Amino acid sequence: MGVMFHMVGRYEEAHNFENVVAKLRAGSERKSTFFRVVLNQIGLSSVQLFKIDEVAEFFEEARRILEQECGPCHQDTLGVYSNLAATYDALGRERSFLEAT
Repeated sequence: MGVMFHMVGRYEEAHNFENVVAKLRAGSERKSTFFRVVLNQIGLSSVQLFKIDEVAEFFEEARRILEQECGPCHQDTLGVYSNLAATYDALGRERSFLEAT
């Protein structure tokens, strides 16, 4: 459901699926592709809600899982690398803005 909410632009509702992340972290699904999809979608929803600090956490966890399960050259891993690079760029700009004000 969280992925579907994200796809139709209902980002706040998609972001509310963080309890799913907690349950998956605690269970045996921690390294599953499904878990990676959930992390990525919540990360993307966090971007839309300007919760940049949370975004980095979700994408970094997705990156660790994908590197271990699929390898660093897998298409999904490369996609998370791209998301993470944009997140780090946004964090740098946000910090620069805060320091200037």
